[in-house]
Amino acid sequence: MGLRKLEDSDFRVLLFPKEPTDEELELFFSPLERTIHWLPTIASLSMLLGLLGTVIGINSAFGAMESQGKVSLEVLAGGIKDALNTTIAGLLVAIPSLYFHRFAENKIRYISELLVKDFSKK
Repeated sequence: MGLRKLEDSDFRVLLFPKEPTDEELELFFSPLERTIHWLPTIASLSMLLGLLGTVIGINSAFGAMESQGKVSLEVLAGGIKDALNTTIAGLLVAIPSLYFHRFAENKIRYISELLVKDFSKK
């Protein structure tokens, strides 16, 4: 069942013919909330993994410079490229995860408010 369907008042009346208790609402929304709470965890982990890759890339660049005994752009570039690639990958996962978490959280809150309004009119 999509959240968009719940924006339709006729569908909400079919789903909740009488005013739901707090416990019923909790049971209804808890699977959704449990699912979306993984998104910030995924975002945090991806950012940390991107940071770890950055540190490893920079470390390998300095290691290569140390082993060759010289400082040159060619030696440094490979490690920095790896560092930037892992940072990009981490952000490509983290940003959409945080966006969809906020989107779903706000949608659930909006549906909850609609349900309250439905029964406050009666």
